[in-house]
Amino acid sequence: MGFLRLPLIEKNYSFWVGFVAALSLVSLVLLLLSARNTNFLLGRIGEKSVAGYSTGALAPTFIWIILTGVLVSGGVMGGLTVYRQYGSFKLQIHHQDKRLQEMAALLESLKKTDLEPLMHSILDDVREELKRSPDRTLRDTTIARIASLSFAFKPYKYVEGDSLSKKAYSPGRGQLLQALVLMKIDSGSFNLIKLKTVFTGADLHGADLKGINLTGINLKEANLKDADLSGSNLKGAFLGEANFWGAKLNQANLSHTDLKRADLSWAQLNQAILTLANLNGANLTNAQLLKVDLTNATLQWSQLGGALFNEANLKSVNLLGANLSNVNLSQANLRETDLRLINLSEADLLGATLDNALVDEKWLEKLNQWRPAGVKELQERYSVVNDTFSAIDKRPLYRLRKN
Repeated sequence: MGFLRLPLIEKNYSFWVGFVAALSLVSLVLLLLSARNTNFLLGRIGEKSVAGYSTGALAPTFIWIILTGVLVSGGVMGGLTVYRQYGSFKLQIHHQDKRLQEMAALLESLKKTDLEPLMHSILDDVREELKRSPDRTLRDTTIARIASLSFAFKPYKYVEGDSLSKKAYSPGRGQLLQALVLMKIDSGSFNLIKLKTVFTGADLHGADLKGINLTGINLKEANLKDADLSGSNLKGAFLGEANFWGAKLNQANLSHTDLKRADLSWAQLNQAILTLANLNGANLTNAQLLKVDLTNATLQWSQLGGALFNEANLKSVNLLGANLSNVNLSQANLRETDLRLINLSEADLLGATLDNALVDEKWLEKLNQWRPAGVKELQERYSVVNDTFSAIDKRPLYRLRKN
């Protein structure tokens, strides 16, 4: 029994399972024999009372307690061994699944390489057509071919080094967009391309897109990590859930853009225009937004920890529930800004203007917990007043007013 091989249990573990099982079986036989002999002797000697109990009652009870302990111990050891092996089995399955995913990604990438000759052929036709066109325009049929090609370049997870990428991106769509940008196509034709061509999930990490007109483009869930879009026009673009980690967006026009749940951590947006932009749930941790214009933008429940908003214009910005811990708001304009349910722990508010900012009733008292720089100046300058009621639930609204 010691070397009996059980399913999913390796040889060294099955030895101990068999050993415990054999020990339990032998112990059971010995205890039953002992109980039989004890009962026989007690029957001949006569039962004697011990503390109010007969020895005839105590002996079998004691034996069954020992027997139960042995069996339970064996069961626990066996169960722990099987559980450990089951965990090892699950880990092996996980590694196999990961390997299968990597193989599937490799096969998918090989499929995409088959489309590269087609992309080169279409781009060559575009170049020839632009040469023949003095105004750099493209025919509708050519634009339709570009759009059809973009549909074929679907996002997929690909192998990076020795591991699989965390998200699915489309390198083909990224290459297509960069190639079209370099061709200096007429703005009218390029607008039609942006309208009809699919660039969602495009892989543009590290791309040079400085000063490019990308108004209205749909780059949702695209990878723009470390890309340079300084001075680019992205007005009205769809950039939700895009990865802008470490990207350069200095002096870029991002007004009316959709940046919901985008990752802008460590990005540079100095002097960028973000008026009426939607950044709800976005991650701007440690981002640089010096002198940025965020007038009427919304950043509900966004992550802004460690961001630099020095001299930024945040007038009428909706910061409901945002995390502003360690943020630098020195000399920032926060007039009429919604500052309810926020976290300002260790923030810098020196010289910030908060006239008519929407706050919680005990907001000034909370400053003592958050301990931001400039707390005494704010508490001396402002008071919390109830001047109106919510149009939705008729609850009182509180604002900061100068003393």
